[in-house]
Amino acid sequence: MNPGYSESASHKRQKTNEQPATAMDANDFLNFDYEFPMVNGQGETTTAAGTGTRIPEDFFMFVTDNSPNATIVNTPSPKAIKKMEPPNQAVYTIVVGGKPFRLSWESLKSDGPTNFFLEYFRKKKTSKVMHIDRDTDVFELIVRHLRGYYIRPIDDIQNQSLLYDANYFGLNRLKKMLQEYLFLNVGGRVFRLPWTLFQKDGTHNFFTGPLMHSLLSPHTEDGNSPPIYIDRDPDIFADIVNHLRGYTIHIRDEMHRKNLLKDAQYYVFRQLSDKLLTAQQTVAGFGDGSNPEVLLLLQDIRLVNMIRPDMSDNPSSSSANGWTATQIQYKRIVEGTPHALLVQVSDLCIQIHKSETITKLSYEMNPSDLKKMVSMAKAVKATGGMNMELFLDTYCAITIDDNQVKSIGYCLENDIIETQWEACTKCKQDCQMSKLILQRAICGVHLMDNMMTLCALRLEAISSRFRLNLKRQFLSG
Repeated sequence: MNPGYSESASHKRQKTNEQPATAMDANDFLNFDYEFPMVNGQGETTTAAGTGTRIPEDFFMFVTDNSPNATIVNTPSPKAIKKMEPPNQAVYTIVVGGKPFRLSWESLKSDGPTNFFLEYFRKKKTSKVMHIDRDTDVFELIVRHLRGYYIRPIDDIQNQSLLYDANYFGLNRLKKMLQEYLFLNVGGRVFRLPWTLFQKDGTHNFFTGPLMHSLLSPHTEDGNSPPIYIDRDPDIFADIVNHLRGYTIHIRDEMHRKNLLKDAQYYVFRQLSDKLLTAQQTVAGFGDGSNPEVLLLLQDIRLVNMIRPDMSDNPSSSSANGWTATQIQYKRIVEGTPHALLVQVSDLCIQIHKSETITKLSYEMNPSDLKKMVSMAKAVKATGGMNMELFLDTYCAITIDDNQVKSIGYCLENDIIETQWEACTKCKQDCQMSKLILQRAICGVHLMDNMMTLCALRLEAISSRFRLNLKRQFLSG
C-alpha cells in the first residue's frame, strides 16, 4: 500500500494546494486530494491521480477521515429567534366605534396566547393604536372579560352579539364560557338555561339533538344567526323547566295536563310525556298472584311501549288463565317494569246480538279511535287485525241506566233495560240486535287468535234515548 496513503486529509489538501495551478485541470482538482487505489482492467493497482480517472462526485458523500489528527468543525445551526414580547405593563389603545379603550398587554393575552389583538400588535411592532368598527356596548363587556371580570349577558340578543364578536376576535375562552348556557326566547319570554339541564330527561330530545348540533357543531359560524325563538306557551315551558330541575308539577286541571303533554311531546321529553299520560297503576290482588296493571286513555298509549305477550302456550279465551296469558304488556319508562295494559274507552256504540243459542256483544268506534286501535294491532303484530267483538270479564262491573247489574243476559231475561230489537244484517245466523250507548269502559287489551281483543272489566252504558235525555244538563243561569 502506498505509504502516503496514511497521511492525514488536511495535510494532503495542503500539499495539493501548494502545487502550481497549471499542474492540474481546474475541473479535476478534487480528484487529487486523495491517492485512492483503483484496479484497472489488467489487474494492476493504480491511483486516480496516476490514471487521470475522475472519482465520482458522490464519492465524497461517503468518505470519512478516521485520522486522530483530523478535526471536525460543526456548522452551527441557526438558532430560533425568540419573539420579543412587549412587557405586561405596556398599554395599547383600541378604538371601537370612535370610543378608545386602553388595555395592557397582560389584559390582551388574558383570554389565551393568541387572538386578533395580539396578532395585530405583534405584526405592527411600532403601533400601539388599533381602530375597529364594532359595537361599543358589546366591546365594553369584552374589555371587562379581558380584565378578569365575570360577565353575563342580559338577554338573548346581547348573548348572540357577544358570541359573534368573541368568534370574530378569536377569544376562545369567552366563547366557551358563553356556550355553557342556552338563551331561549319562548313565546316572548327569555330563558337562560344550562345545557346540562336538558339531559335530565334523557340524552335525546329537541335541545340535545338538532338544536345543540346546529349551534355548537364545528362547521357552524358561531353567532352568525338570529337568537333562538320558539313559538310555544312560556308558562307551560316554565312548568317543564321546573320539572327538569326536580320539582313536582302541580297539574291544575285536565286542560293543563293536555297542554303539558302536548309541549312535552313537542320538545321530545319522553320521560315527562309518560308521566303526564293519564294513568293509574293498580295491582290485581285477587287470583293466583298480584299482577301490576297500568290504565291509560286510548289516545295516550305510545305504540313503542307495547309488548307482545308470549303466545307459545297457545292459550284459550275460554279460561281465566288464557285471558291472563294473552294480555298485552306496557312499559311506561325504559327502566320500569312491564305492566298489564288496561285502556279506557268512551263514546262507543255497543250492539247486543241475541240468537237462540248465544248472546254476544260487538262495538263500533269513531274513526280516530278506530285508527288508533288499528295502529296498536300493527304494533303487536296482530296479523288478524281488530276483533270487533267485545268480551266481558267474569266479574265485570256493569252499570246500565245508573243501575248495577250482574250481566247483560240477566238484564235481558228480567227486562231490566229498555231494548229495541231489530233484525241483524251483520251476523250469518238469524239473530236480533239492540243497541247500547257506552259512556266509558275499562278494558284489558289482549291478543287472541292473532287478533287484538278488548275484554271489559267495568262499563257504564245507557240503554235508550229516553235514558240519554235524562242525562242532559241544563245551562246555569
